[in-house]
Amino acid sequence: MTVRIFETPLTSVTVDTNIMAAGDALGAQLSLEVPDSGIIKAILITDVDDEAGTTQNVWFFRSQPAVIATNAAFALADADLEKVIANRLINDEFDAINGRVRYEECNIPYRTDGGLLWLQLENAAGTPTYAAATNIKIKLFIEW
Repeated sequence: MTVRIFETPLTSVTVDTNIMAAGDALGAQLSLEVPDSGIIKAILITDVDDEAGTTQNVWFFRSQPAVIATNAAFALADADLEKVIANRLINDEFDAINGRVRYEECNIPYRTDGGLLWLQLENAAGTPTYAAATNIKIKLFIEW
């Protein structure tokens, strides 16, 4: 059996440049084009602003959830609970000289409706202040 790995493009997460608290939504929700079904094997998050000591939760949804404003308390609407595929804490990081890279191996099976996977990041710990709205980027590695 041949194992195929699909990589999403490294995609900007539009973040707020004001100070954030733990539990705030980190950036706007986004959708990524992915195979209709697969297993998310790894998540890569790059941070060129070098915000040390922060961790993120990545929430995965099978269809678009209600909008959670960036830099506002992360709270899912009741109707969105059934859309959740998984949530993954990303806390492994390494310093990349002038930035940070976070990488998490995982094993998250999913199925989408129409090849779009919806994501929302949550600032799990730390109080980052990003200098530019495009400092955070995310990429998924998917076995399909």
